[in-house]
Amino acid sequence: MSSISENPSSGTAPSLDRQVAELPATPGVYLMKDDRSEVLYIGKAKNLRSRVRSYFQERRSDRLYVEHMVPRVTRVDHVVTANEKEALILENNLIKQFKPRFNINLKDDKTYVSIKIETAHKFPRPVVVRRRKKEKDAVYFGPFSSASSVRSTLRYLNRLFPLRECSDYVIEHRSRPCQLYEMGRCIAPCVDKCSEPEYQELVDEVIMVLKGHNEQLIEKLNSKMTEAAQSLKFEDAGRYRDQIQAIRHIAERQRIESSDFDDRDIFAFHAQGQYVEIQAMFVRRGRLEDLANYNFKTADRSVGEVFQSFLNLFYTDVRMIPDEILLPIEIVDAGALSEFLTEQRSKKVSILYPKRGHKARLVELARVNAENAYQTRYGKPEANRQVLHSLQSDLNLSNFPSRIECYDISNIGGRMAVGSMVTFAECAPDKQNYRHYKIRTVQQSDDFGMMGEVLRRRFTRGVGKNDLPDLVIIDGGKGQLGVAQQVFDELGVKNVDLIGLAKSRRRNRAGQGAVVTDERVFKPSRSEPIVLPQDSPHLLYLTRVRDEAHRFAITYHRKLRQNEYRNRGLTSIPGIGDVQRRRLLRQFGTLKAIREASINELAEVDGISHRLAGQIRGHFDPEAQVGLLSDAEELDNPSNKSDASQS
Repeated sequence: MSSISENPSSGTAPSLDRQVAELPATPGVYLMKDDRSEVLYIGKAKNLRSRVRSYFQERRSDRLYVEHMVPRVTRVDHVVTANEKEALILENNLIKQFKPRFNINLKDDKTYVSIKIETAHKFPRPVVVRRRKKEKDAVYFGPFSSASSVRSTLRYLNRLFPLRECSDYVIEHRSRPCQLYEMGRCIAPCVDKCSEPEYQELVDEVIMVLKGHNEQLIEKLNSKMTEAAQSLKFEDAGRYRDQIQAIRHIAERQRIESSDFDDRDIFAFHAQGQYVEIQAMFVRRGRLEDLANYNFKTADRSVGEVFQSFLNLFYTDVRMIPDEILLPIEIVDAGALSEFLTEQRSKKVSILYPKRGHKARLVELARVNAENAYQTRYGKPEANRQVLHSLQSDLNLSNFPSRIECYDISNIGGRMAVGSMVTFAECAPDKQNYRHYKIRTVQQSDDFGMMGEVLRRRFTRGVGKNDLPDLVIIDGGKGQLGVAQQVFDELGVKNVDLIGLAKSRRRNRAGQGAVVTDERVFKPSRSEPIVLPQDSPHLLYLTRVRDEAHRFAITYHRKLRQNEYRNRGLTSIPGIGDVQRRRLLRQFGTLKAIREASINELAEVDGISHRLAGQIRGHFDPEAQVGLLSDAEELDNPSNKSDASQS
């Protein structure tokens, strides 16, 4: 990196004015630093000297953030580049490396996933990947902003086209078809239930769907259906018919009417107050495949500067580069960005600013979506406060319930008991303040005692640090609420509202049949519960908080059960520790696969001898344990091995 050299005569860094005056009038990247050498801002320029000098001249009204940044700048480093394209690339890399506080920081590189098919594989399958590599024998589809949407797509395709779902290791070691074959969800290439051409035909059909060649595929399946019907293979004909209907359904979803089938990304924004909402629409072969929203605080920048900084950082190696990029405004770096993307894609990439026609309507559609996203994001606070005010009024709370904590207990007959605490602030989950508690002092099935332990641990700390919520919700009725009130009295917890929320229940009443009771709110000062209107927003909010606490407790309890089950299944075997357990699971993937493995297969794992493999096999098949162990001992005996080799 080039930087301003120090003044040899004085031994101190040159003045800022001198640093700026000595900058070259060439393309490059500049780094503004403070007196601690912390990078405050990174930018690129066609002319470094002119660009940096502009920061220290008369302030422009649309660059107010400069007033906050410039007084802190004590040093300007720079890197000279050959052209604007190289400056653009270097700027992106340096911003990601230093994350300067005055730059726009795009943090979603890992949120985009794609579907990959390795066409050179003997039996290819679609898999989810986050990094797109330049591979000759692989095709990619996407990107998608949601991993769940990708997996949903794959599940749908697996129902239509029964490709393998198992890993390469499993397919190489399987000796009989899996359950998916019995369900008609796989054609079992692992045990030669189909030929390579038959399997490849299914792969080609999946690729046609992902590429949007739906009409060609439907025509092909129609021919197959007719042929099957004429051959009296009505079950096959019915399957082809169902595939055709499903593909037509896919083709109808989220289609944008277009006169061409180009890939294009469409951007627009909505700015209001200190925030700008950017909407991205990803169109592939004329179909809207995905949407994504990005929100930034302008920090006194102009909206144009924020948008341009965002766009320069947007395209990385995890994104599919389209034929066209449609923008609502012109950007200064359009030429350099287009050149960079063209080089990355090895095909021309156009950056357009449509003013009329179909493409202009697409940009307007993105703008409308950006405005809606902004209203959804920032239109909620006032409505949320109304919900909280209603809650305070209807329950006669002493505090405005801005911060709420809710507690729940999960256990099976007292075993592996856990407690959960979830926190909501201004009606939104505050997941940084979620907590799990392993029950330590209560061994038997005693929900009241467990709740008391969790609350004592939480509020002993809370009273000491003055870290208390406005409202505490206990999942339960009078009993649980009484325990909570007792803990509060013991610890001197004051100025915190306390309620219990009892679930609705289904009960049989004479002459009325089955009746579902209302959700009931209990307070320590009342003998009778408060019944809120069942469709009221504040009751819906309370039940949402309670259900989240229940989900959080159940998830942790399930994790502990799974760990115990896994440990009981392996580490209870003499000679199996954590290292061997991890190696076995890494090799076979699941406990079920380990159960089904032979001694020879188990002994292939590093650190697992034939004797230990025999113990593992005998653990899962006690009836055969004696014979297996003696066989394993013979295999581990060196003299027997030499005899066997001689024979």
